[in-house]
Amino acid sequence: MKIGSASILKLMFVVGAVVDGTIAVTWFLIACGVEIPNILNGYTGAGPDYQLAMYVAAMFMTGWTILLVWGAMKPVERRDLLLITSVLLLLSVIVELVFFGDMLVGGGFVFGATKRVVLSTAALAIYFYSFASLKSSLDTR
Repeated sequence: MKIGSASILKLMFVVGAVVDGTIAVTWFLIACGVEIPNILNGYTGAGPDYQLAMYVAAMFMTGWTILLVWGAMKPVERRDLLLITSVLLLLSVIVELVFFGDMLVGGGFVFGATKRVVLSTAALAIYFYSFASLKSSLDTR
């Protein structure tokens, strides 16, 4: 059974929205003073500066979650959002390694970085698959 590009794109948008929504909720909790590790990299910060940063980050992550939900409504037309998402996910791992590698250590960081690389690779693969799938469906007509 061949999976249509619209279905697989929609699935990736939904997965991204669920993951980002979960991250946004945890960041809002950190902003409210709940002492939990950052789900993205395992870092546990403290203080009002960190809480403010997590609040701002949570607002942007909520916006990106909404953007991914919007993408899921018309996945083929809005698939370029997956390319942007993929690049930003890879960039986030690179920036953390280069600038914050000395403070982000342990299983939490490895899990978070691995998760982002896997999601980035999946989004990129699905993005390009959708073009190949569209081309093959046009060739068979």
